[in-house]
Amino acid sequence: MNTALNTSSPATALAPARRRAFRPVLILSWAFVAVSAAMIAFLAADTATGAGFETAIWIRCSLVLASAIVVLAMAVSAARGSRGAWVRLRIVSPIVVAAVVVIVSIPGFLPDWVRLEQSLCGLLLLPVAILVNLPRMRVLYAPKA
Repeated sequence: MNTALNTSSPATALAPARRRAFRPVLILSWAFVAVSAAMIAFLAADTATGAGFETAIWIRCSLVLASAIVVLAMAVSAARGSRGAWVRLRIVSPIVVAAVVVIVSIPGFLPDWVRLEQSLCGLLLLPVAILVNLPRMRVLYAPKA
């Protein structure tokens, strides 16, 4: 008599496909965090040696790092099967990209070197916003009952 439990469910069956689909999303999200954290580290190191930066630079770079961490947390959760995290990621990632575009577009608001870093962050997040909104991602999550 076979007493093994059948652990195969539609959600479990989709797990390998979901992991594969989210691999580029996770890589890009980690890169977004790394670039944002590197900028904060640079600002801190330069400030420690006597350089000073405007408060707007600190605030903007800190907000970008915070958004990167939130995006990564949602991506990890969505890759593990959380439909809610996937839905939030579908909404938040394009909003963050749009915010980066707006901030980078304001003339004279940030120095060019900060605008370049912020642009890189936006370019890392743009494919995430596109990938998580593709129809092929939708089939990886069962609709709510």
